[in-house]
Amino acid sequence: MFANEVRLGNLVLEAGRPVAIDAPRLIALLSGQPVSFAPIPLTPEWLTGATYNDLEHEFTFPELSQWALDPEYNEIVFNGGYIATSAPVEYVHQLQNFFFVMTGQELELPLENFNSTAQTQE
Repeated sequence: MFANEVRLGNLVLEAGRPVAIDAPRLIALLSGQPVSFAPIPLTPEWLTGATYNDLEHEFTFPELSQWALDPEYNEIVFNGGYIATSAPVEYVHQLQNFFFVMTGQELELPLENFNSTAQTQE
């Protein structure tokens, strides 16, 4: 995981446990100190606050009115069409970053959800 991929508040795994990136963790990452961060795979369980549209097979957030996440291809959809330059959104921190860029708000995801999933992955 690279420093340019995460922001303060992003959720990642640190030594197998879910944590939010805080200032000391970000500074350690930016200064090249050895850290053991790994991305958290994006699964439907993490899409707190999203609504699944059975007809379109997409997850939508009220704040992102024209944007949706296609779970099959892990791609962002705009008004039903794929964005040619989009990269797959495979991890929780990527969705958090996209949400922030598009709304100026943080996508709040409770760490409790991640704790239960991290334990089932071990």
